[in-house]
Amino acid sequence: MRREQVIRMLENYRRCAARRDCLKLEIPLARRQLEAEREDALRGEALPGRSLETPRAGAPGDPTGRVALRFASGYQPMYIREMEGDLARMQDELRECETVCRCVEAWRGALSEREQLIIDRHVIDGETYAEVMEVFSHRFPAAAITSPEGLKKLNLRAVAKICAVAGG
Repeated sequence: MRREQVIRMLENYRRCAARRDCLKLEIPLARRQLEAEREDALRGEALPGRSLETPRAGAPGDPTGRVALRFASGYQPMYIREMEGDLARMQDELRECETVCRCVEAWRGALSEREQLIIDRHVIDGETYAEVMEVFSHRFPAAAITSPEGLKKLNLRAVAKICAVAGG
């Protein structure tokens, strides 16, 4: 994986983690809504006077039979197909978010605590090197980095290690 892709995934980690959690709640709701709409569509189509089609040869003569045959052969009203498309897009987005989250979590496992701090604070959270240096000096007083250049080197080393783990 290229360095740019790795950095983009790191920068999108928080958004993807939050979106993944939202999608895990939204998808079951969307599925239930879709099933309810399918049932309502089937009931609505089977109402007397609802189907104005004339029976074709080989088709059942009663309206309920015609509707059942249409639904059994895959007929779906347009709004049901749109709901299915929305659900499929949500599932695709969930897969993408889960991939980003799993990758970032695996990559973080390959880093030292100091490298994790710079990646978490600077790359993922977007803090400046000055803000990270302050946190770094409190957390690692014995190994305090005293300049932004030192943090930049640590950041480059951490990204290089992630790229190596990611196969880039």
